[in-house]
Parts: sequence; structure tokens; C-alpha cells
Amino acid sequence: MFELAVGLTERKHDVTVVTTFPGYNIAEGAALPKTHFASIIKESGVKVIRVWTLPFHNVGPIARGIGQLALTLSITGGGLLAGAIDAILVYSPPLTIGVAALFLSRIKRAPYVLNVQDLFPQNAIDLGVLKGRLPIRFFEAMESWVYKHAALITVHSEANARHIRAKACASRRIEVVHNWVDLAEYPIGINGYTFRSKYGLDGAFVVLFAGVMGHAQDLDTVIEAAKILQLEERIAFLLVGDGVEKARLVRRVDELGLRNVRFLPFVSKEKYPELVAAADVGLVTLKKSMKTPVVPSKILGYMAAGRPCVASLNHESDANAIVKNAGCGITVPAGDPELLADAIRRLFQSQESLREMGHRGRQYAEVHFPKCVALDRYEQLLKSCLIQ
Repeated sequence: MFELAVGLTERKHDVTVVTTFPGYNIAEGAALPKTHFASIIKESGVKVIRVWTLPFHNVGPIARGIGQLALTLSITGGGLLAGAIDAILVYSPPLTIGVAALFLSRIKRAPYVLNVQDLFPQNAIDLGVLKGRLPIRFFEAMESWVYKHAALITVHSEANARHIRAKACASRRIEVVHNWVDLAEYPIGINGYTFRSKYGLDGAFVVLFAGVMGHAQDLDTVIEAAKILQLEERIAFLLVGDGVEKARLVRRVDELGLRNVRFLPFVSKEKYPELVAAADVGLVTLKKSMKTPVVPSKILGYMAAGRPCVASLNHESDANAIVKNAGCGITVPAGDPELLADAIRRLFQSQESLREMGHRGRQYAEVHFPKCVALDRYEQLLKSCLIQ
């Protein structure tokens, strides 16, 4: 979302971002800032208000719930420091930021646009993380309330739009605005030779997963696929990131004695394109129980870098259609390590297919997911909210 803020600023709009101090997904070696309740700075021409809140990442479900509720107060407080505003753009999850936007909308007398990236609480219910009639009803009521009062709801795929339209509470406009990738960060011909050399991956066929290692990502299936392929000496699984499941996954790999799986911490946004370019294949995985039609954004990075992907997802995900329409990879059902291993082996054995899929993915991203298209759409939609 910060890229969107910078893009709108470059188009002569006055943009203020309200966010928390960074406390998760931090690249190795990055320094944690000293935190006060709030700080106001300029980043890339954008006014950024950072606020303190309770931690809600890499913690248990109860602490996460409390942290997300506290986030409502923190973001509302930060928004009060923003001065006069014409419109509010907020993303979900966490859904509680939508509650903060609703409060600020009333206080500032400005409409808010809700960008829904994942369908909470349904995704948490699917994963078994959110249980019990009362908690489920509480968050479903919050979802209805936030949807109902938004001037506009944006989603990143058609299936997400259908899901929200099916809710009687969603009486407002719903628009599909695809997520984007900054293609300038992935110049044609980008390679990851330096990264490969640094981590001893020269000559390896690198299968990459980079991102959050949480309950939804189904990395157990990836580890089981690695076990199946452990006799293929050149195939190396590289799992980059952090999350509540990482420590357990590291222990699992140690228990199995797998030498073809390596874990690395998060890399910075600036180094991420080089990381993706160092891979031969990118992985996109979600648990079989995940029925919401989410499109993991890492697919766009793989496409931009010209790397094919293997998507292990349920048929409900719109990501399957993207991979098939682009011809940029192989899709397999979620939760099946045998089929996942077979797809990886097929790509390993066909360098020509790798190049063709990677090339098609890059071309598809250039047409469907450039940043300028998303900027145009959000600029138009925000302006339309002001004249309603």
C-alpha cells in the first residue's frame, strides 16, 4: 500500500499514511526503531504517522485477537493527528483497521474506501483458528458493519467480489482492482547470481517459498514434497521468511534429516527481486481447508522476475485461473505432496518449459498487473467517492 501512497503523491495528491511501528517481517540486520506512542516523518515524499500498538504477529490466537482490537484505538489515534482529509483508504485484514476507518470517517466527515485483501473472519474459520459461536458472531458482525458503511469496497479478484456481494450487508459499490507489481524493480534479464553464490546455491535447482510462514501457508506439504525429492541431489528447497509456524517447521526438517531444505530470514524489499531471480521455480501454497478465493501476491513477483511457479491451492482460489491463463506454471490440488513433488520434478527435467513459462508470466504481468493501471483505478475511484 505504501507504493500506492507514493504513486498518488507523485501525481500531486497530499497523502498521509497511518501505520504502526515495524515489529515483524523485518529483514536480517535491520534495526528496530525506538518506539513512542507516535512519530511523524516524511518517507519518499509521503507524510507517515507511525503509532505504537500491542503485538499481533507471531503470537498466539488470544494475544493476536487482543492486539488487533487494540490496533483500532492506535490507528484511530494516529488518524486524528493527520489533520483535514478528504477520503480514507484502508485495507483489511486486520478487519479492526476498518473499524478505525469508520470512526475516523465519522469524526473527519470523509468517506472511506475499504480494500479487502483477505476475507476475514471466513479465512480464520476455515483454518480452525477462530472457533466458538460467540467469537465468530462477533467478528461476522464487525465485518458486516465495516462493509455496510464503506463508500466503496475494492477487491483483487472476481471471486472475492462475488463472495462479498453475496452478503446482504454489502450494499455499497464493489470494484475489482487487481493487485500490482512494480515491474521497474524487476528489469528484464534480472538474475540472482550474487544471491546464489552468497548462500552456496550455485548449480542447484532452487525451489523458492518466500513470505509469511503461518497456519495458512501449508508448508508441511512442501516439506513432505522435499522428502519425496530428497534423492534428487540438485533440487534445493529455499524457505525464506518468518511466522508462527517457522520454529516448528525447522524442527520438522531436522527430525526428518532433510538436507535439501534451507531456511533464511526475511530479506528487505530492495533485495526481494534478486531473491526471486535466484530461484528456478516459485511456490505458492495454501492449506486445503482454505476455501476463500485469495490470490497470494507472491505470484506477481514470480511473474515479474520471469520465474515459473507451482501453485498448490484449492480450486476456489482465483490464483489458479491466473496461472492457467498466463501459462506461467503448474497448478496442483492443495495438500497433496505427491502431486507437488511431481510438478517440481517435471519442471526440473524441462529447462525449455521453465524458460517459456517464465517468459509468458512476465508478458502477462506487463499487461494485467502494472502499477500504473492500479494507480489510475484508485485515483478515479477515490475521486468518485468525493462527488457522491
